[in-house]
Amino acid sequence: MLPVPTLVIYNNTCYRSRIMSNTEKTISFRAGAEKIDTLDALAAAQDRSRSYLINEAITNYIDLHAYQDALVHKGIEEMRKGRVVSHEEVVKRLKRAGRARQ
Repeated sequence: MLPVPTLVIYNNTCYRSRIMSNTEKTISFRAGAEKIDTLDALAAAQDRSRSYLINEAITNYIDLHAYQDALVHKGIEEMRKGRVVSHEEVVKRLKRAGRARQ
């Protein structure tokens, strides 16, 4: 027989004990009390757990940095192919289009 999940509510956060899958790991980190309070308020307002919001934030961080990394690599490849425009040429084109800083 499988263990029955336990539900505990503490400091406006719902915790449910369960067996983690093989793909999940637990981490621990420190954050300021104000950040945790704000996170808990957001979680309550969205009817989500603190863990859910932290996982969403981590996913967004990873996706953003993967995207930026891909752009950097694409730019390096373009540079290697000689597809570059000098700073001076960019400024000249912007002035011609009326979009350069004054």
